[in-house]
Amino acid sequence: MDNGDLGAGMDRFKQVEKKKNTGRKKIVIEKIEKSSNKQVTFSKRRVGLFKKASELCILCNVNVAIIVFSPAEKLFCFGHPDVEAIVGNYLKGAKVLVPSASRGSYEESNMQYEEAMRNLALEKKNLTETEALVKGMTRRWWEDPIDQMSERELEQFMVSLYELRKKLTERAGKLFMLSIQ
Repeated sequence: MDNGDLGAGMDRFKQVEKKKNTGRKKIVIEKIEKSSNKQVTFSKRRVGLFKKASELCILCNVNVAIIVFSPAEKLFCFGHPDVEAIVGNYLKGAKVLVPSASRGSYEESNMQYEEAMRNLALEKKNLTETEALVKGMTRRWWEDPIDQMSERELEQFMVSLYELRKKLTERAGKLFMLSIQ
């Protein structure tokens, strides 16, 4: 066997390895019995359904409304240009779509979306800062080593100790008076 035959044999071996992948399989369309599997399948396929409907609207310049209830009985809607307008016109028997007055342009919707995303980012930043503050507040100042404190921190430490002593004395006095009565 020469090197050419050896190389050809290795190529066939690699092809056999590749064929071990199962790839995409055709699934049997039948009712799913397990409720958790139903929810997962619904979530994945709903996104695909709405995407296909959106593509149909753009490509064919048609009006589409999809109303779907999930296995968890939540309502999901997709409509182009507007679900309410399409359903309303269908119920009226109208052939021409009159868009609802509440519907704005795509640019306006995009601006509102971007503003909402900026607000969300600010809120996330505020939450992070607040969590950091709370985490810092849960620190027990009395457990910090005194020999590592600066002069200013030592002064604050002493003031805090005096305030604590004063409050403890007041509280002890109140409790003593309550116990006497």
